[in-house]
Amino acid sequence: MEKLTIRDIAVMANVSTATVSNYLNGNYERMSLETRQNLANIINNTNYIPNTTARNLAKHENKTIGVSIADITNPFTSQVLSGIYERCDTYNYRVLFTNANNSEQKEIDNITRLQNEKVAGIIVDPVNPDSPIYQSLSNSNTVMVDRQSANLIIDTIATDNVKSVQELVEQMKKQNYQKIYFVTWPFQNISTRTQRYQGFIKATKYSTLDYLVTVPHHGKLAEYQQFTQNIATIMNKKGNEKIGFFCMNARVLLRLLQAMQKLNFAYPTDYGVATYEEFDWMKVMTPPISCIRQDSFSIGQVAMNSLHHKIENKISTLPKLKLIPTKQILRNSF
Repeated sequence: MEKLTIRDIAVMANVSTATVSNYLNGNYERMSLETRQNLANIINNTNYIPNTTARNLAKHENKTIGVSIADITNPFTSQVLSGIYERCDTYNYRVLFTNANNSEQKEIDNITRLQNEKVAGIIVDPVNPDSPIYQSLSNSNTVMVDRQSANLIIDTIATDNVKSVQELVEQMKKQNYQKIYFVTWPFQNISTRTQRYQGFIKATKYSTLDYLVTVPHHGKLAEYQQFTQNIATIMNKKGNEKIGFFCMNARVLLRLLQAMQKLNFAYPTDYGVATYEEFDWMKVMTPPISCIRQDSFSIGQVAMNSLHHKIENKISTLPKLKLIPTKQILRNSF
């Protein structure tokens, strides 16, 4: 059965579409009690669901935003989305959600679709923040989260990756680690990865890439086996040296722990370890993992607060970068 339209309801009630629209929007001033009761009965009996977007547009009030996510499987994403939805509930906004699945072309398609839907504004967790698609968006109704473009053209909400990593790696150095390695996915010009490495270099003062260890991202089995072999080489060469590893994020940490387990090495006896990102499972490890806690929920909240302010006040300003504070969580993993 085709979905009923406002015109269908008007025909059933023998009234104009304007009368039905007034009823749906609570405008009863020029409507008889009999008409109101008739419309109520028809709508209840037909389970008619009004098109909220169309009603809002008719009132010159669009209460729908679009959200484009780079990778729904990223644990960071679920917390950001929770923060966005919490604020949307407060502001009475609907959300159209899209997932790019780490595809730059799909991200472009998703953003184009959201634009065609005439959403009031867009929040983007980008695959590529330097994609040409962002030249078509206005800072007056767009906010970016997490990854940053080389030249800021849209308000961006992120964390201070450089400073937070530098401070935690300095804590590792104080524990007399003679060598510390940075474990990461391939950089691929992604700001979060490169910035965290910058913080690592600031702390260690290393001038070569000898302490950079790359983990395949969605790689093949042979690539993960090579990663494990690279870790084996590092561990077998260390002798009596005290060495540590800082991981770019929690999923990289898991790859490192899996490789070490296969090689029969355990932290903190054989090596020290810390990571960016905190998840509950880190607390039940033996011992628990030291980490940088980023407030992903607040990133989502602040992004929606910023977007709501721009939409409601119809303002356009120069793009700004807002950094959400992190917290250093020191445990006994190093």
